Amino acid sequence: MQQVNRIIPLASGLLAVLLLLAILAGCTGSGDANGEKKNDGQTSGQSGNDGTGKPTEPVKLSIMVTSRVPDSPLTMETPFWKELGKRLNIEFEFVTGDYDQLEQKFKLMLASGDYPDIVALNTELFKKYGPQGAFIPLNDLVKQHGPNIQKYLLDDPTKRMMALSSDGNLYGVPLQTAIRASEGYMIRQDWLDRLGLKKPVTIDDWHTVLKAFKDQDANGNGDPNDEIPLMTDYAAYTTFADAWGIHIHPSGPRWIEEDDTIKFSPIDPRLKDYLKTMNQWYAEGLLDKEFLTRQDPDLERMMFSDRMGAGQHWIGYMAAYNANPAAEKIKGFNLQVVAPPVLREGDQPMTFRQQAPLHGIGWAISKNNQHPEETMKLFDYIYGEEGQRLANFGFEEDTFTLGEGDKPVFTEKIMKSPEGPAKALWRLGIVPLIGFRQDEQYERQYAVTKDVEKQMFFYVENNYFHDLFLALNFTEEEEKRLNDIRTPMFTYIDEMIPKFIIGTEKLDNFDDYVAKVKSMRYSEMEEIYMAAYDRYKKQLNEG
Repeated sequence: MQQVNRIIPLASGLLAVLLLLAILAGCTGSGDANGEKKNDGQTSGQSGNDGTGKPTEPVKLSIMVTSRVPDSPLTMETPFWKELGKRLNIEFEFVTGDYDQLEQKFKLMLASGDYPDIVALNTELFKKYGPQGAFIPLNDLVKQHGPNIQKYLLDDPTKRMMALSSDGNLYGVPLQTAIRASEGYMIRQDWLDRLGLKKPVTIDDWHTVLKAFKDQDANGNGDPNDEIPLMTDYAAYTTFADAWGIHIHPSGPRWIEEDDTIKFSPIDPRLKDYLKTMNQWYAEGLLDKEFLTRQDPDLERMMFSDRMGAGQHWIGYMAAYNANPAAEKIKGFNLQVVAPPVLREGDQPMTFRQQAPLHGIGWAISKNNQHPEETMKLFDYIYGEEGQRLANFGFEEDTFTLGEGDKPVFTEKIMKSPEGPAKALWRLGIVPLIGFRQDEQYERQYAVTKDVEKQMFFYVENNYFHDLFLALNFTEEEEKRLNDIRTPMFTYIDEMIPKFIIGTEKLDNFDDYVAKVKSMRYSEMEEIYMAAYDRYKKQLNEG
């Protein structure tokens, strides 16, 4: 899984990359180290003594978990795990390595059945192999020993449905993200100011602004033809379909829920209207001619050569451009986030691009675990307040102090580490790749300026989000059929959409395109999705 370390702040280049890509963070338990019960029903120390004051032997648990720093493999001397073991009277035995190594080891374990007590990997593995017997259902254990998991996961209908397997069981406890915002629409505020323009609201406003950027020497260098009004990388150009209420980004589900049913956006009639607009923008030179091949370095190069006027990307990443030394060479440089576009003035701006509340990492209890109750108490502790603080921030007066409002603030030991803050935390075992609740304050720590922090949370504070598509679960047989259908179908779709935009395929042929998609076993795919949708609604109603 190559994306694992991209979901956590990366210590490179712009410090703000840390902010956006940092998705993995912590959770806490609400008991104290003496086994005192807190209001959420959690008890910290679970087996420190036998009731007579005599210490008991620690519970021994083997765990497969990623070491995030290759030259510092996890052991019981790793500060986070040492402290966690001390608090809960657990002695961990580690099966560790980088994430890809562990996935390979897990595949071998499937054949042998020789699993460690705890496996911390992709939660989809738990959903797939739990029903086959590799992992135990956690439903009853949560009821008995998981008040925090119940409160922060299962009591939330959206999160519960994302976490459950197709058989209705919970096999793994997932990591929870703290911030919903991810990518957003960005624009050069200094260019708007120079031309006396307001931030665009509607698609028509965007056309007016982009045309002005192109025709009126927006960067003020005397060359009216060097601006690239709208520039995106990868498939970010598809996000402008937000305004039409359809979701066609290749990394998204491509389905939406609407009018009490589900609809497939790549054949929705609204797609034609979106394509007509983008084709117009491309023909008028408003959309970058090389939009299909652009990558991050291209955006940065064009932005700091004062040629790029607007884009769609990770908000915190691009907001941090304002603090980049290269921006100081451009008088008045000011890149700001703007609300998602709408078709009509007064419509609610919303985007489909967002982080899901649950990340794909979590941990599960294997069939070989002889201490499931103690393991569930461990999982629940990390989901409570104490465990959350430990997993996100580490150790008070060492890696963090309490600032205004008793909010944790990383110490200079972390923020000024030669390795960068992220790696400094990882080396201590903090921000582990396990199931826990990320803390919003952890995200805010990485904003290099208050402006970056404000922009990062702009969509969150205004709730500029379409509802997430439903967490539909498919049976193994359904998944196999879907893979056979979607691979060629989605390849065709992803080839045709840019062709319509560029004009190598005429929009007059849109109906032929839809007919072709439907001929590629679309009705069979729709039937599978509708069956999963019906199961979803049934499970949701059953609670």
